[in-house]
Parts: sequence; C-alpha cells; structure tokens
Amino acid sequence: MKKIVVTVLTVLMLISLIPTVSGCASVPAVEEIYDRVVFLVEESYELNALFYGCGLPVWEEDSEYVEFMHLYYGLNSAQSYEMITQNAKFYSVDEIKQAAEKVYSKDYLNDVLYKTAFDGYAIEDGAGGAVVGVSRYYENEGYFWQAKEHKVFYTAMRIYDYSTMQVHALGRGGACVVTMDSWLEDTPEKIENVEIPLVLQDGQWFLDNFTGG
Repeated sequence: MKKIVVTVLTVLMLISLIPTVSGCASVPAVEEIYDRVVFLVEESYELNALFYGCGLPVWEEDSEYVEFMHLYYGLNSAQSYEMITQNAKFYSVDEIKQAAEKVYSKDYLNDVLYKTAFDGYAIEDGAGGAVVGVSRYYENEGYFWQAKEHKVFYTAMRIYDYSTMQVHALGRGGACVVTMDSWLEDTPEKIENVEIPLVLQDGQWFLDNFTGG
C-alpha cells in the first residue's frame, strides 16, 4: 500500500512540473527570433525620431516662406504648433499609428506613446496644480501640426551588435528579454549590454519599450 501511495505522489509531482518545463520551453531560441528582432530594431529608428527625437519637418514660423505666404495668419493652432510640410513621410495621425503598430506592442503604444504624441498629458505638481503638456501631433484646420515645444530624448542613434543577441525568460508567458551589445553612434567606444523587452501579440513578437537613447 505504501508503495502505491509513493508511486501516486511521484506521478503527481511530475505532473505539477510540466507547466514549469513548458513555460521555459516557450522562450524562443535566438535563431527563431533573430530576424524578427532585427526587423523591429531597424524599423524603430524612424519611429524613435517621431516620438522621441526631432519629429517631422515643419514650416518654421520665423522662416521667409511663412512670412511671405502669411501661412499662419488667422490660424489659432499656430499659437502652439507649426505646420508639418506636405512632403513629410507621414502626414496624419493614422499614418504614424499604422507604422508604429507594426513595431510596438499595443500596451506600450496606448499607455505611453499615444498619450504624449496624440492626446497630451497633465501631471499633478504637488501644490494643487498641474503641469500640462500639449500633444506632439495634431490635426486641425485642414493641416497636420507639430508642437513647437517638445522634449527631445533621442539625439543619437543606438547601434546594436546583432551577433551578440541572447534571449532570456521574464518569468511569464508571452514575454521575453533580448540582450545585445550596443553603443551610441557618437560614442562607439562606450559599449554596453542592453535589454530589449518583447511581448508576444497575435502570434508575433513586438517591442515593449524604447530602443534608443
């Protein structure tokens, strides 16, 4: 009888270990995710400039063209924004979103990027007031606008050594971290190993954070 009990307990313990083993196996091997990571990082460079860097080309309010054409005359949006030139690669919020949704996870887009880029924000200042930030991009009066005042966090491209790529578990299904040696293009001697979080979404991996800076 004791042997039967021991055997049953052993089987139950082995069964309980199956999800753990499966969870570890769900982390992709480097060769399985390599091409996808390269695609995501390369595509993110342009988006980094849109969301964190210099943004899109605009008709600067103090330019000769604007003065000659009276471009901003009578337009309320010109108080806080400048017109994006019509030859810019992206000329609407939807066009930017379509590009971003090929690279970044839904949560990162909705919780971080879209709020500052398209919605604006208000942060309590601790004294009963709030610090308000206008959205970076704005469509109105038949034009596509970019905020005059926006913080620039992305000033130098981060280069990645894809040959050093490794994949690590995050302790939860559908997520992992890729690590690679990396450096900023203006300081190539300062090599550091950085982490890039990924999430599995609709059967495909997406970036879950900023890849530059």
